[in-house]
Amino acid sequence: MGGYLTHDPAVEKWIRMRESTARHFRWNNRNVRLVSVLGLAIPAGILYLAVNYERKANWAAMGPSRKVEAASEEDA
Repeated sequence: MGGYLTHDPAVEKWIRMRESTARHFRWNNRNVRLVSVLGLAIPAGILYLAVNYERKANWAAMGPSRKVEAASEEDA
């Protein structure tokens, strides 16, 4: 049952590259596109949706709903 471990040179090279990604990183079109979409466009879109929703639902100005007021007047 006790086998031995074989070393694949391609896997070893990939492991070395993953351990030192900072040395091998280069800005290219793909990296710029990923950073702009994942780092800027998606958070800006979420911020836009949150602000737009907050403006539509002005929580401070909302009082109790009309149904609650009508029901409490009938009970009284």
